Amino acid sequence: MVDLHSHVLFGVDDGSENMEMSVKMIEQSLGEGITMLALTPHHMPGLYSDAMDRKEAYEEKLALLRKRFEGRIELVPSLEIMISEEMMDDLLEGKLMGYSGTRTVLVEFNLMDYPQYAENIFYNLKKNGYQVILAHPERNRALVEDPEKMYHLHDLGVLFQLNAGSLLGQFGKKTETFARELILKNLIHGIGSDGHKDRGRDMRIRHAYETVKELNEALYENIMENGPKLLKGEPVSVLPYKPWTEPVKVKKRKRKKKGLLDFLKR
Repeated sequence: MVDLHSHVLFGVDDGSENMEMSVKMIEQSLGEGITMLALTPHHMPGLYSDAMDRKEAYEEKLALLRKRFEGRIELVPSLEIMISEEMMDDLLEGKLMGYSGTRTVLVEFNLMDYPQYAENIFYNLKKNGYQVILAHPERNRALVEDPEKMYHLHDLGVLFQLNAGSLLGQFGKKTETFARELILKNLIHGIGSDGHKDRGRDMRIRHAYETVKELNEALYENIMENGPKLLKGEPVSVLPYKPWTEPVKVKKRKRKKKGLLDFLKR
């Protein structure tokens, strides 16, 4: 199993506070059965940008963690990029990065909104060879209220990453219900813990893989196959999505065979 989204890198955002906490978080990931773990600190200009503003410090901290866990787990550098109108230019200029420095990027929306410019940016990123993964769409209010937006994004080539905690009810029952519906519709393409600490919003993720398998085994197999590819920046094939409202299948009533008594009653 892989974890596409975590805040394990210490001292760069609202995630891990120090090396000791990062070590505990990675130990949790190992206990969950994770073999590849993406380190995706926030990139939010004006709030969190240390990961790229102090890139040498990022690399030094990553090297420390890799040395500590050498041979036990593969730690993959990346970012969780808050969408902005400058995002594409920043990517092309090397100011931002994707998984392992590739053109597969993890992007997030403000949890309340659906930016009007997002579809145009995603379209142009696709044209420039980028593969976009949208982080935790099940937590976005605009998408919950209008799931058809998910289909527009999917048609632009956007993939969707589910937060494991959403299936534990960490973000409310409505989010959990929506997450399960996305699984049933083949509108989830990868799973992340989005772990921020060693307790509370931690690194638990196995239950999410198990839930996907229980609800939609074909999707589970697809996610298991695609996970390592995404972290290496390789192209993937996904299952076709299902319509949000399935037509109700009405069972045909069996016609009762008429006997002699029925004719006599006429």
